[in-house]
Amino acid sequence: MYPENDHSNKGRNIAIGVIVSLVFVGLFAGCIAVVMQFVQLGRNGNLERWAEANAGDDDDSGLSDYGYYDEDGYFHYYGESEDYGDDNRLGYYDEDGEFHYFDEEYDIREQLDRPTHDEDIEGYATGEYFSFPADNRVDGLAYTVEMKEEEYHDGSATNIYYTYPVVSGDVPNVDQINDTICAEWESLLEYYEEDYKDYMYEGDGILAALDCNVTYMSEDILSVVYQETVYYGEYLDYDTDLYLYCLNFDMKNGQLLEKTGMLDIDEEFVEDFRERSVKQNADSVLDYYDDGEVMYYLEDPYYLILFYCPQGMEIGLNMDEGWVTVTYPDYEDFMKRM
Repeated sequence: MYPENDHSNKGRNIAIGVIVSLVFVGLFAGCIAVVMQFVQLGRNGNLERWAEANAGDDDDSGLSDYGYYDEDGYFHYYGESEDYGDDNRLGYYDEDGEFHYFDEEYDIREQLDRPTHDEDIEGYATGEYFSFPADNRVDGLAYTVEMKEEEYHDGSATNIYYTYPVVSGDVPNVDQINDTICAEWESLLEYYEEDYKDYMYEGDGILAALDCNVTYMSEDILSVVYQETVYYGEYLDYDTDLYLYCLNFDMKNGQLLEKTGMLDIDEEFVEDFRERSVKQNADSVLDYYDDGEVMYYLEDPYYLILFYCPQGMEIGLNMDEGWVTVTYPDYEDFMKRM
């Protein structure tokens, strides 16, 4: 008789141990892969965008608005390539997080097109409210205005498009007027060349449009307004500036008029400004600010928008969320009494 086997389960226990060990090894490798993925995202600056794209996403298909996971668990952005070449700008992400390629048939300036008002608001269709774009040049004055259109490209992801007026005629300080008008787009080019260019990452750049509008032109007053859209960063999706920069000239003496100090800003004006904005703009950036803040910004030249137009005067604010303006046909009722 064979002796009793006290180790009949030994082989099975060994097999279970091997399987458990393999499971732990697999889990450990998976954790390492996930950690390396987050490290890589952090290194290339895409971690925040990845988190935004996958926030609250219960879909386990491996897809997102920004890219996909490969079979090894690594995340890839749509449009990525192992060899970017000299130009890393393959395309851009739109406001919905979808990637679009730049190709020969695509006009990059289409990305700069933005609506300036709600088409459903009746006042714009009837001409009661001022709207962009605007070319309100007139003939028969002592001076004329010619529009110039220029482009700046440096072979990378930076493309800047700008239009501006050139004044000529029998008016004082005409050269100074033109220098003041050109200073706006010149400052952007100077900023790029001297402060931005040397610190760009691969694929970084600026896409900008500075469209200058002649909003009002008479023997006494010339108002020009730059409607600016500027994208910064890799794939042009780090920061966006939406801004109005306005210049009003007294054409009798050729001097630039200061915006601040022209209006009598008080609590009554702020309340009226809010009411008109709701009617004209519906969804307004003013909703994010209380009356004290709105009053402060209306008195600050950095935020204040003020220019003449055929309807009267356009008054508004440049805010972080964008700009908002209100048409005042009765603006003289709110001017400071000298």
